[in-house]
Amino acid sequence: MKKLLIISLTLFSLNNFAQFVEKPFKHLVDRERAAALKRLLKQPLANTGNYDVKFHRLYLIPDLNSRQLHGTVDTYFEAVQNLNQMEFDFSDQMTVNSVLWHNQNLSFSQTSNRLIINFPQNINAGVLDSVKISYQGLVPNTGLDSYMVTSHGNNVPVVWTLSEPYGAKDWWPCKQDLTDKADSVEINLQYPKYDTGNNEMYAVSNGLMSSEQTFTDSNTQTEYKITTWKHRYPITAYLVAFAITNYTKFSETAGISQSFPIDNYVYPENLNNAQAQAVHFLPVMNYFENTFGPYPFNQEKYGQIQFGWGGGMEHQTATFVVNYNRPLIAHELAHQWFGDAVTCGSWHDIWLNEGFATYSEALTQEALDGQTAFDDWKQYTNSNITYFPAGSVYVQDTTDVWRIFDWRLSYQKGAMVLNMLRLKLGDNHFFQGIRNYFNHKKFQFAKTPDFKNEMATESGLNLDEFFNDWIYGQGYPTYTITVTRTGTGQYDILIQQNTSHPSVDFFEMPLPFKFTGGNGQVFETTLDNTVNNQHFTVNTGFEVTNVTFDEHYDIVKGPTTLETILNVVAHDDVDTFNMYPNPAKTFLHIKNTGHAPVQSVAIFSPDGQLIFKRKSGFDHIDINNLSKGIYLLQIQTGTNTFTKKLIKE
Repeated sequence: MKKLLIISLTLFSLNNFAQFVEKPFKHLVDRERAAALKRLLKQPLANTGNYDVKFHRLYLIPDLNSRQLHGTVDTYFEAVQNLNQMEFDFSDQMTVNSVLWHNQNLSFSQTSNRLIINFPQNINAGVLDSVKISYQGLVPNTGLDSYMVTSHGNNVPVVWTLSEPYGAKDWWPCKQDLTDKADSVEINLQYPKYDTGNNEMYAVSNGLMSSEQTFTDSNTQTEYKITTWKHRYPITAYLVAFAITNYTKFSETAGISQSFPIDNYVYPENLNNAQAQAVHFLPVMNYFENTFGPYPFNQEKYGQIQFGWGGGMEHQTATFVVNYNRPLIAHELAHQWFGDAVTCGSWHDIWLNEGFATYSEALTQEALDGQTAFDDWKQYTNSNITYFPAGSVYVQDTTDVWRIFDWRLSYQKGAMVLNMLRLKLGDNHFFQGIRNYFNHKKFQFAKTPDFKNEMATESGLNLDEFFNDWIYGQGYPTYTITVTRTGTGQYDILIQQNTSHPSVDFFEMPLPFKFTGGNGQVFETTLDNTVNNQHFTVNTGFEVTNVTFDEHYDIVKGPTTLETILNVVAHDDVDTFNMYPNPAKTFLHIKNTGHAPVQSVAIFSPDGQLIFKRKSGFDHIDINNLSKGIYLLQIQTGTNTFTKKLIKE
């Protein structure tokens, strides 16, 4: 949804990256929480489920210098059951003058931000019908910026709307929920052609401008424009928007399979800066089209309209932005696929909007800036996610507004879950699954099971455990990993895991490792970690001097302990000695089942430091004073030295 970004992102260091992100996102989350709180405190409508919106025609006459608004809205709907009453979301601070049905005045009432309309007879299920609602008043200033009248430059007036998630009802009667999209809309705007400074005014809205007419008021001799915009795609109420001021327009053509314009409407005083930043537009659009599929509204336009709020809002085909920096452009553009064309079907599933847009923004860094920039983003994001031990991506309590718009969980952890799913499935299955999900749910609402099923079908994997752990479960894993040389070019890897929250007993994940040799040799592998205390054997083909775990920060995890024992060969395949218990707490017993007599037993730290040595009494060794960790137990016979791994609990 909305995002605040004030400066452009380059190849920052991690500290600079943190400073870049933290402040803008705080404003973003506070704004969305405030908007949601207003919705959650509002009494739910009782009768919006009995009709399906087909089409809205808005005729709006805004005052450019006050919050005064006159409007008429024609809503075409189909009854989904027999009905004699219907309701709209609409502020009761606005005055409804009339409701017409077949040129007949209907009775209505306004209460608790509801407009309740009564029909004189039943409308049967399946019947297409319409009502015309005429209204006026001062649009309420709810503090949510849903309808703003302000100025820019040399006191030039500007009017804009920003309805996400439930502010549309402040300025037009509509149906605000996450279940029903109008099939299309038409927005007609009547306004003075010039402001008092003789600046020509322009109106921008969803879709394509179909006409612009002028007329002169015979009484005041004031020239007016009537601008009509038509949007012929399904759209939910909070994505309907308009803006009016003295815009300057510049355009370029985009589209891989279908050409369409990117139309930019900017304040004249910002034109040069916006044009200089226009280099960002096409690379991001082309990347998203190649990655997710064609721009979903390519029969119309993609609009980027400057407004005065400190961020951006992904109004369908008409994104409002404060500036043209690439992170902001990428985040809002990604929402045209995930948030607009496919919209989350409940507040529980808000991550399908915000996690997707956040990760899409990061993907542009990978594609356009390179691996280092992408890794910096993942490292910083992981540090924020793991700052607290609890919290799931899926919103359990939708009455808690702070939880719904939790930046750490809905945005960042949602994005990193997508990154981990990419690691699990591989790029081919992951991106094809994303495309399948988009194509099958395009212009509809979607919930988490819809996405999971698409990804499981594409990959052929059962993703129940992954989604249970990472979407519905809380917290994250912390790893203790020991890599021990067991032979020439052969290494044993022991992976131990603790979880930060009891809702998940173990996070199953593919874990990436990189082995480096003294002559620059590299061996990379991914180990499918499915149980705790799991051992893996890796044959690198060369002597390893360094081991790296999760080099590219692909996994959400707490601090990792990686111990490497590379200078001693551990013969784990030798079975002539029994060592028990292992792991051990206080005492260790060694039983010789072979023929060679034991001459000594020694215990070494992982870096090869001698801690303990004994030449007798091997059946009962006191290790109570050892710290918890991984050690090497070295058994010396007359002719051989055998080394085994010892775990001290």
